[in-house]
Amino acid sequence: MTQAQPQARPFRWAILGTGGVARKFARDLRAVAGPEALHVVASRRAENARRFAADLGVGQAAPDYETALRADVEAVYIATPAALHEAHALMAIGAGKAVLIEKPLAPDAAAARRIAAAADAAGVFCMEAMWTRFQPLPGALKARIEAGALGEIRGLDGQFMVANRPEPGVSLFDPAQAGGALLHRGIYPLSLARFLLGPVAELRTLGRIGATGVDEDSLLILRHENGALSSLRASLRANGHPGTWIYGTAATLEIQGPVWRPTGARLHPAHPGSAGPGGPRRLEGLRESGAGLKLSGALARLRGLIRPPAAIRAPFAGNGYRHEAEAVMEAVRAGRTQDPRMTPQESAEVLDIIDAARAAWAPAQGATGKDEA
Repeated sequence: MTQAQPQARPFRWAILGTGGVARKFARDLRAVAGPEALHVVASRRAENARRFAADLGVGQAAPDYETALRADVEAVYIATPAALHEAHALMAIGAGKAVLIEKPLAPDAAAARRIAAAADAAGVFCMEAMWTRFQPLPGALKARIEAGALGEIRGLDGQFMVANRPEPGVSLFDPAQAGGALLHRGIYPLSLARFLLGPVAELRTLGRIGATGVDEDSLLILRHENGALSSLRASLRANGHPGTWIYGTAATLEIQGPVWRPTGARLHPAHPGSAGPGGPRRLEGLRESGAGLKLSGALARLRGLIRPPAAIRAPFAGNGYRHEAEAVMEAVRAGRTQDPRMTPQESAEVLDIIDAARAAWAPAQGATGKDEA
């Protein structure tokens, strides 16, 4: 008769913060790791923690953050306002807990590096919750790019633009809470560009500062070390269109869906032509006539049917948040303190670019009082 082996202890989490993103994370964590994973939650207001625990089946609602960090958990998910990330991360690291810190890792690069240094000194896991990187599709696209499917990479266009009313006190529009379009929305296409195209060598930027004192619109032009150029937009006031495009000499990659949770991709092969003079001049009249232009359009559509773009599918599971949680649990169980897909050093590098953009806007902001830089 064999003796039953004891079951492994469930991986337990503390959640700091009870906003919308924390709710999404908790729902998907519960779906993938079971109800035991949701061990304790804390918020600035104890009643918010109690409501969150009741709604989502969390084992305990702590009266404050300090109590939550004394709980017997393996990891802490920090989803408080960005201005509080450093303080809460250092508290959790000081308690010996692994930390998954909602993006941005910190309000600026210096704070991010202090978090990383503390985690390194304590020997605990630390990662920014840039959940997009852990969904299956971005990794599959990176592998295609590195295999040469696009040829020489020439550029990327990406954006995160959603129209909102400028409401003072709401975190996105509040400088005291580290609000702003670039830090909260532009960080998504910026991080994706860094992930897929590599380190950045040069930055050009424009920003528009709104009445509440945060950037409501931003535009970044990046030159990557490989020579590729990225154009990245973010807005709190205007809607954009979904989709991200990466351009290569052999193909163009169309990433479908929102930049934070892409749904699929299509690879459009390039057919480079001559840059010299066009066809025979005797056919010029036909080519530029109404009938000729219709024929040209029909032929282009026919070529698309004969050689359609290749679909790339790598769907996310659940609502997409579980993938970053699984990465943390796997790393902590293996005794690792970082995940190579999103290291604290790279998070600080992305924040270096954001810091440089905001510094570039400052002179024009001071000259005009607000608006453009």
